[in-house]
Amino acid sequence: MNEIQSQIERLQAQYQSSEQQEQALRNEEREMRTQLEALRTRSEELEQARRVALAEMNERYQLVVTDPNTDISSAVAAYQEAVDAHQQNLNRIREQVTSLSQKQEEIQQNSMSRHALVNRLESYEEQLEFARVERIRNEFNRVGSIDAQQSLTCARTDTIQACEERGKQLARQRASREFTNNLFASLSESEIAVQNREASGASVRVLGARVVNSGFSGQGEYSVNLRVELEGQLNGNQACTLLQIDSRYCSDGTNRTAENAEAAAGDDGVLYQLTVRSNVYDDEVFINGVSYGSTPLQLMLPAGEHDIVVSKHGFEGDSQRVSLREAKTLRFELARSNNVFTTGERIQDALYGEAKGPDLVIVPAGRAQVGDQTGEGRANEQPVRSVLIGEMFGMGVFPVTVEQFRDFVAATEYVTEAEMARGCAAINGEGRSEWSADRNWRNPGFEQNGNAPVVCVSYNDALEYVAWLSSTTGNEYRLPTEAQWEYSAKASTDTNYWWGNSIGVGRANCRTCGGQFANVKPSPVGSFPANSWGIYDTVGNVWEWTADERSGAPVLKGGAFNFAASLARAAARLEMPADFRGNYVGMRVIRTP
Repeated sequence: MNEIQSQIERLQAQYQSSEQQEQALRNEEREMRTQLEALRTRSEELEQARRVALAEMNERYQLVVTDPNTDISSAVAAYQEAVDAHQQNLNRIREQVTSLSQKQEEIQQNSMSRHALVNRLESYEEQLEFARVERIRNEFNRVGSIDAQQSLTCARTDTIQACEERGKQLARQRASREFTNNLFASLSESEIAVQNREASGASVRVLGARVVNSGFSGQGEYSVNLRVELEGQLNGNQACTLLQIDSRYCSDGTNRTAENAEAAAGDDGVLYQLTVRSNVYDDEVFINGVSYGSTPLQLMLPAGEHDIVVSKHGFEGDSQRVSLREAKTLRFELARSNNVFTTGERIQDALYGEAKGPDLVIVPAGRAQVGDQTGEGRANEQPVRSVLIGEMFGMGVFPVTVEQFRDFVAATEYVTEAEMARGCAAINGEGRSEWSADRNWRNPGFEQNGNAPVVCVSYNDALEYVAWLSSTTGNEYRLPTEAQWEYSAKASTDTNYWWGNSIGVGRANCRTCGGQFANVKPSPVGSFPANSWGIYDTVGNVWEWTADERSGAPVLKGGAFNFAASLARAAARLEMPADFRGNYVGMRVIRTP
């Protein structure tokens, strides 16, 4: 194949040179035509001059008849000069016509040579396409083995044997999917092949499987480690589909696709790729009664009949029966049911792959009393105002975590304001706020794990995050308004904290709340009890961005690990500019129905 490509490159260089040469020849031809036209125009002028000189000479001869002494030598000389000039111009015209004819023949020869080059080039390019097909078949149709681990909880109605068989089947499917992914990743033309993967129908065949180890736990869980030997199955026109080239490059005069399909129909070892998509997120796919997770879903299944059901709470389920004899993509349409959300229900949207959106709990509609109801607050918490929460919504169970924000950055390559300029604020040992250019959400000045609340994010950063959630999930995510946040944090109470008016010790993370995190760093989300609506960390830990529903201005709520307990009250608020960020400032999201 490398030799073919070298020949193609050589011929392409020759062809390009031939094109340039022909362009030069045609430029020369145009110049010669212009010169020939000029000579012909000049010929007409010289012919006119000759006639004038002839008339002058004839007039002089008439004078000789009456006066023999008349001098006619100058007239004769002028006429002779005009005749010579006209003749010379005619000779130049003949020479130019000959040269032009030769140039046109040269152009014709060059064109013929170029056409021959095109033909040779096309021939080599045809050979290259056949070689590409042969190469991708050789690369794909290879044998390999995968160790697949699978754990599942046995259904109460399952026998031990049935549970074992289901576990092994899931392990074979996992191995097939991984083996197929590895095949595609290792192809010389992996990028274009991956783009056409679904359309190609490429499959793998299980040659054998051996249990490395397996066993049951006391909770009815079965785990198996299966070593599966597999072989790629790229036949018929599938290679051409992957390479996005004409199917004739995959034809050897027989209907190989039909032959292979017929052969595969009786081979239980052949697995085909099934892709399941739906119009909703965070749904659940059941295949032959077994849950396989949410869409979009790609897996390998054996040939035959399969029942596919896609369901989601709040939607009417959809089902299809498929006869699998080749790779297929199924699309399911789920319609909303009358009752979309249930108060107290926990929901979570899928993002992509294994990534999940923030965990949410459904908060009921109601009326929020926003502001200091006990008289112990600051002036900016007065007067208390009543705000109608007209519909239920999903409130983040936890503040957004480092891991969740990392998913966002990985997907969008977003750069936070702290990373772009001036870094992030912190509270120093003297209790003053200071800026450090080195601080940002990745390095806030203390160690953190993926389950810690993300900090050093501005209000503007938070808006970018919720916009990404909305575009990725297809649902509307926002930052909570101040009223929504306070309503959710109080959970139908009218006290300073959801459990009462005294913060106590060990109930939250604030400067004087006690515990290993107090005045040190944010605690992992969910480290302290949730309120009665199932919402964690509304008291202390990190300030959270909200928006004043009256003005739209950014407002921080909830207090922080290094702030006084009195600022961890639900009614407490800090008004900050949208580009402010601190290593004690994070966010929480809401989702509307």
